Amino acid sequence: MTSMNLVLRPSTKEGHHPGSLSLRVIHNRQVKTVTLPGCRLYPEEWNKETQEVIYPDNNPRRLAALELLARRVNDEVELLNTHLQTLEKQGRYSVEDLVRLYRQRKDNSTLSGYCDTLASELKRLGQGRTANAYRTVTRGLIKFNKGQDIPLREINARLIKEFEIYLKTCCMPNTISYYMRNLRAIYNKAVAEKIIRGRDEKPFAGVYTGVTKTMKRALRLEEVQKLLSLDLNGLVKEQEPDNAKRIELEKLYTAQRYFAFCFNARGMCFIDLAYLQKSNIRSGVIKYVRKKTGQQMEVKVNNEMKAIIDSFSKETIGSPFLFPIIRDMGKDYRPQYENGLRIQNLRLKKLAVMADIPRQLSTHWARHSWANMGKQQDLPLRVISECLGHKSEKTTLIYLDQLDNSLLDSANDKITSAVYG
Repeated sequence: MTSMNLVLRPSTKEGHHPGSLSLRVIHNRQVKTVTLPGCRLYPEEWNKETQEVIYPDNNPRRLAALELLARRVNDEVELLNTHLQTLEKQGRYSVEDLVRLYRQRKDNSTLSGYCDTLASELKRLGQGRTANAYRTVTRGLIKFNKGQDIPLREINARLIKEFEIYLKTCCMPNTISYYMRNLRAIYNKAVAEKIIRGRDEKPFAGVYTGVTKTMKRALRLEEVQKLLSLDLNGLVKEQEPDNAKRIELEKLYTAQRYFAFCFNARGMCFIDLAYLQKSNIRSGVIKYVRKKTGQQMEVKVNNEMKAIIDSFSKETIGSPFLFPIIRDMGKDYRPQYENGLRIQNLRLKKLAVMADIPRQLSTHWARHSWANMGKQQDLPLRVISECLGHKSEKTTLIYLDQLDNSLLDSANDKITSAVYG
């Protein structure tokens, strides 16, 4: 036989302060008490005998807060009763089993709690990128909600639409789509797992989840030449050891070499650069698997790439990695890569200023620039696509700028000349 009752624990502070409402569970003479988060009441607001909230007569604001709190308490009691019925059907159980199941379910009933559960499982399955996306959009929605976590059952069309309107004031369309698509995925998973019931009203039906064509992130040939011809190593040598200017120039020189390596390695993604190990090089060829697609890649090490690898040799002594981005073998690699990515993007923007390139550079510019130069060199689309490791030529087309009108006109002249002689 299991019994439950609500208990108001008075505040230990001096003066008039709200206490915490707790749920006391008794089973087989074992007692367990669970504090209900966010359920705080003043002594005069709780009836111990009837186990009910006492509402004020002349305080509308407090009345509204207590009505919300009462609904939350009812939900918690109902939730515990649901778990109790489940355990009773299974047979023998302890009070610890009941409380543990309640706490697990309680966490999953909120957006942040369920997101943490999903993210942990995704990381276990090697899907760290998706896990990080879920955490990012969850933090964004909770921040919009004034820092308050959101019960999954309270996610509705009005909340999502208001969040979209807010995002429009500070984000580009593709960023808005990123938030909405990932939040929708979290919500749909919760419905599929029966953590919440699906609504007739679809919370994400009226928001933007498409993809807007964006400006291509590609440098022209002369811009790549300006960036890579910056004599940062020479500038470093001109400075005194441990000089602040020297240290800054050394960091920028590192960023320049990373960019150059990615470009020379057929537009290698920065994440693949970060995870490259010395064992990936065999007979002058880098063999690696793309993190994004799982595709096997082989890239010949040219002279420029070899010089860059050699320039980092002292910094990677004792490390299995080719570059000093992931340094601590005893810690999770992913956060170290992400930190390296943030630093690289910041430094590339500084390099663009030094090279007089009016662009907001990031790591992906090396990849897009390589693709567009391949197009300018009349490489077939199929060849560019395979060099980049794309599974579809449609993906490659997203990378490529349109040809100059002069080239299109020239092509048209050739065709018309053939017809009219």
